[in-house]
Amino acid sequence: MNDARAQTIRYDGNETKTEGEDHELHSLQAYVSDLLALERHLERPIETQRTADALARYPAAKTLIDQIAAQNRAHIEALEATLKLLGGHGAAPLKSAWASLLGGAAAAIGASRKTKVTKWLRDDDTALNLAAFSYGLLHATALGLDDEGVARLGRAGMADYARSVMEINQLVPEIVLDELAEEGNVVATGAAERVREETNEIWRRQAGAVRT
Repeated sequence: MNDARAQTIRYDGNETKTEGEDHELHSLQAYVSDLLALERHLERPIETQRTADALARYPAAKTLIDQIAAQNRAHIEALEATLKLLGGHGAAPLKSAWASLLGGAAAAIGASRKTKVTKWLRDDDTALNLAAFSYGLLHATALGLDDEGVARLGRAGMADYARSVMEINQLVPEIVLDELAEEGNVVATGAAERVREETNEIWRRQAGAVRT
């Protein structure tokens, strides 16, 4: 993957549209193109993880990373198709704000960094939360501008990554404690299950406390 793929691609609106319609089109194009840049930015580190020897020790984590990679590829294809449907022509590539925000998150998972699986999952969790939030922004924008097709794309992307983030949280306790034991630490029996149960209870309680 060349460096250009980590850049955002902006599209100009159709000049036959009215000023208001053109402004709405640009709003949708901006969110879709930024999300496409974000997904492309995630692609390389996720693929690097999939082939790492350290991941083979944890089959459930390997399955999850494969799932995230498949989601990422599907999202890129859907975003490219949506951007094409929105019309216009390619403008000069611009550095994506999303790529900058990811900074030490997704970029830290590169092949040059020797890190443990828990740190990879931490970085994945950070990056996917940003992506899920960004799909939520796209969903809200598209519904507000009465574009149901783009809204569906936002909902689907948000749902995919929300699920993956939840699955990461279920895997982390066992993996972090296993790695502690590997380093020579004495780990309490059943600690991973207790961590998972208490974490889930915290999230359930806070979900019930949030006003809708």
